[in-house]
Amino acid sequence: MAGRRSGDTGDVVGTYLHKGLELGPLAVQRIVDAIPSSEYDRQVDPERFSLRDSVAHLADWDTINLERVRRGATEPGCTVPGLDEGQRALDSGYANTDPREQARLFVQRRAELLRFVDGLTEEDLAKVYYHSERGRQTVYESLVTILGHDTYHVEHLARYLAPRS
Repeated sequence: MAGRRSGDTGDVVGTYLHKGLELGPLAVQRIVDAIPSSEYDRQVDPERFSLRDSVAHLADWDTINLERVRRGATEPGCTVPGLDEGQRALDSGYANTDPREQARLFVQRRAELLRFVDGLTEEDLAKVYYHSERGRQTVYESLVTILGHDTYHVEHLARYLAPRS
């Protein structure tokens, strides 16, 4: 985000947003590295992905996030489609992935997203586009949503660190 890079004290919200977007994938990578592979397919919540599927989802979704942010910034007023996460998991073979590799890909793909975001102006961040399910959103709101999505999954993955009861 132009003018919102890490360490820029002129915009605390932008600085923390950027730092959060940068650190979320690193936290996922550290969690995955701390969990034995025997736990990858266990579900700690029957309503959520397994660890394997969750990490693949995060890595996959960052390609979608980059495309949405890019379109929002370069094609104001466009509509991006909503996607069925469960169907995408099946179609993309999340169940056959290596979580350590997917965590590495997540870090790499997030760096690509941040390289794009770093070039955006305040005007670009304010541009509006439409999500077919969520409606109107600005590019900046999309970045906040991505950070919330990361946090949702980090909390889920952290459950694998707790001793089994």
